[in-house]
Amino acid sequence: MAKQYKVKPTMKHKNALLNMVENGGNISKAMIDAKYSKNTARTPSKMTTTKGFVALLDSIGLDEQEIGTILKRHAKSTDKRASLTAIKMILQARGLLKHNIVTERADAEDYQDIE
Repeated sequence: MAKQYKVKPTMKHKNALLNMVENGGNISKAMIDAKYSKNTARTPSKMTTTKGFVALLDSIGLDEQEIGTILKRHAKSTDKRASLTAIKMILQARGLLKHNIVTERADAEDYQDIE
């Protein structure tokens, strides 16, 4: 059962999440397009760690347990580049990964040990 939150996501939260999915995971750009200030968008964790944004992610089934399932599934994928992009987007959305810490380029050899 989903957690119950007292704080509800704002329209900016919802728009930023939709923008992030549409633009392939660029959280800062998604925030700017959702009408966040450029200063706020420079530090995406200001949005991704809010109770409202976490509630939004949980409400669409992207809770911590589901993230683990998704990460395991993508670790076994044959399309490592697409998997890296998906994992990066999920972790950034949850505020678990600092913006741009993962490089855009990945080689399949880098993931030989992942099972």
